[in-house]
Amino acid sequence: MHDGTLVRVNKYSKKIKELTIVKRISVEYPLLCQDIVAKMLSKVAETLPNHLQLQVDSAYRTRKTQEILWSVRKGIIGDLVYNPQNGTPPHCTGGAVDAALLDKGGRELNLSEPFQKYYNEPQLISNKITARAQELRLLLNKTMLDAGFAPHPREYWHFSYGDRMWAEYYRKDLIYHELDIPEAMYHRHYKILWFKLLRHVCIHTNY
Repeated sequence: MHDGTLVRVNKYSKKIKELTIVKRISVEYPLLCQDIVAKMLSKVAETLPNHLQLQVDSAYRTRKTQEILWSVRKGIIGDLVYNPQNGTPPHCTGGAVDAALLDKGGRELNLSEPFQKYYNEPQLISNKITARAQELRLLLNKTMLDAGFAPHPREYWHFSYGDRMWAEYYRKDLIYHELDIPEAMYHRHYKILWFKLLRHVCIHTNY
């Protein structure tokens, strides 16, 4: 096992879009992942059909972020948020990402239509979503797995590399464990305050 190096999720491809910061789970630091994960995401972005784009909604999280997320949403969505008391949260390794698809114009596609983006029908296969949404889920899943990611059995949007879920899925040795990021990787204090204000005033995260 080793910590690896965290980089921006779009380091190797400008085709990778990042969820707007005021909709992110945390506004304190950029969307970061392990360096090899960024390279794998680049492969995914290049492999998708020309009319689709890859968006990363969430990537590395500090334990503090995961603890806050768990405390706020454990009674709402249950096991769709990892309980940090159960071990190393996948997102805390830098090996896990939550992915979405955009159309050519940059508009996000709802892979849970006619339901809300996440939580309703979170498993990969569902007979309650539209045929188009199911088709897009399967396309995203195949493209991510072809790049070397492992799927989450209960969350169609969650993929990982090098963490425990990936190791169990491919029957390989664990690569990454939990890590902290240096202060230099955090946004400047005034930016954090501004992002928080924007999120409070005008936009609510949909996950």
